[in-house]
Amino acid sequence: MNNTTTFNQLIEQAGEYHPIYGNGLATHLPMVLNALNRLNASDDKLKNVFKKTTKKLEYIDSLNNVIAVNSIREHLGDSSKFKQYLKYYNDQLAINSIDLVLKQFLPVLIVGIAASAFHALIRLAYAIEISNKKEVAIALAFWSAEFQSFDLSDQTSNETLENILLRLAPLGVNHIFSPGIIVDRMAEMGTLLKQEKLIIQPEFISLSTIRCFSLSAFNDQDNFTLLHTVTACHAFSVIRPYLDNDEVGLRELWKAILNAYLSTGLGYEQNETVLTKDKFDFSPLINKALISDDDHIIKLIYTCVCEYEHYHDPLYYIIAQRAVLGIGN
Repeated sequence: MNNTTTFNQLIEQAGEYHPIYGNGLATHLPMVLNALNRLNASDDKLKNVFKKTTKKLEYIDSLNNVIAVNSIREHLGDSSKFKQYLKYYNDQLAINSIDLVLKQFLPVLIVGIAASAFHALIRLAYAIEISNKKEVAIALAFWSAEFQSFDLSDQTSNETLENILLRLAPLGVNHIFSPGIIVDRMAEMGTLLKQEKLIIQPEFISLSTIRCFSLSAFNDQDNFTLLHTVTACHAFSVIRPYLDNDEVGLRELWKAILNAYLSTGLGYEQNETVLTKDKFDFSPLINKALISDDDHIIKLIYTCVCEYEHYHDPLYYIIAQRAVLGIGN
């Protein structure tokens, strides 16, 4: 990792831009800068990414005349209140540590973990990794303003996650979605699941089962939405120590990932992938990621490197290899 002056300066400057641009899209700039830095990108690469990305972003502008929300519960999910939330979290972090603020507010925010198709969760995880208060405040405000929860049944089934999706997949396959982006499609599926009073929760849940499910599903279906579920699992592992109820967090993560899968409209079948026990060298894949201009590829490679180091699951190498196929050839 290059902990360079350039990286630190660019992260600070990236925090001057609004996390949302265009028609509800999330900027990946601070996450990509962090991923590239940890993959040992050059300062020139960081500068080029910053210059290219900021052309389409808008400044947050001054918070001097902004009145903070009274409570984070007051306007959850109201995108127009981003600056009021940012003012609130800036004030909190001015007098408290990152750890204290996260332990106080994440148990409330976790119910809306799907915020901006997991981008708020992912941005917060990256902010925690670099211990940057400015980034933590922006990520928390982003999460609060884009908060997306699903009021679904807590009843459990003795099915596995895979069997639950096998049962529910036709719901997404047969649904005619209205025009919109990922969060809109997820909202539609959440409404449908609630109306039908469907059971979506397993009796037993763990990060391992959710992680393996998401990884396998993305391996089987090279789908843009499902990519976010893999990076979301990595991000969840970073914020997990700050939750006061681990099971609640895991069930909210699963709820969001299930909605994300159904929102793709894809069918589902359980496939077994034959994997070798070889030790994989990510260096060639990292080198290809470093010449990529695709934000999602860069973040995915970083996630795969981190998760493989922790779990030694060959699927991380397989999906990383697929992601960079053709780059630099």
